[in-house]
Amino acid sequence: MIIDIFARIGHHPLHEFRQTSAELIAVMDKHGINKTFVHPFPTMKISENNDLVAKVAAQHPDKLTGFMGVNPSADNSLEEVERAVSLGLKGIMVDVEFHPVFGRNLSKLETLMVPCMDYGLPVLLNTENIHILTRPDPYFNGLDQLAFKFPDVRLIVNQYWPRIGTLMREHGNIILYTGGHHNTPGTIPRLNEVGPTRICLGTESPVNHPALFIKDLRLKKIPDVYRKMILGKNAERLFSDLFN
Repeated sequence: MIIDIFARIGHHPLHEFRQTSAELIAVMDKHGINKTFVHPFPTMKISENNDLVAKVAAQHPDKLTGFMGVNPSADNSLEEVERAVSLGLKGIMVDVEFHPVFGRNLSKLETLMVPCMDYGLPVLLNTENIHILTRPDPYFNGLDQLAFKFPDVRLIVNQYWPRIGTLMREHGNIILYTGGHHNTPGTIPRLNEVGPTRICLGTESPVNHPALFIKDLRLKKIPDVYRKMILGKNAERLFSDLFN
């Protein structure tokens, strides 16, 4: 079982990254990916992109689980969550670089956690360039506060999040995805520090190619039982409600 918890369809508003649902399905079939959590690219056209994800997820329910994009600072963010849930979307992606919320706008992200708690929506906080942050403290403090205030909300972050080992020891609702940077697979983060049970394959396709990440995981010098957990068993367990 291979599950990719972070891939995208559509096109990036600032870069040349783009992917259709047909292209994504073809990659999944070629490389043995059983299930993908499909997300929109960051955009100002929130509703339009959510409609696209909902449509393709409904067309391929055995292969795709749809996540909505939300701008927490938008006046209609809570209404958009309700609308997207009614379309069948089962999680939230917030691009915290495209829609900055850590720092003075954190209260708006906290407000968004309430419907996430009510509907059981996991929240992926996308931070493509977090490894080059010049001010990491707002991200560390913000995630610490979110995880503490909303312990029932699953918060999914890149393994390069500032002081992630400390945060994961404090909060059991933080989950890592294995994203790297532009087809450079990331290291498996400090297994002795965070343990193997909350790390999931997340490629951020098409920014990164899933084949490279799957091959990299298969070649890592880690116990095979851990490898299977990261490739799919963890996601199957941690997000079992999203497969219904």
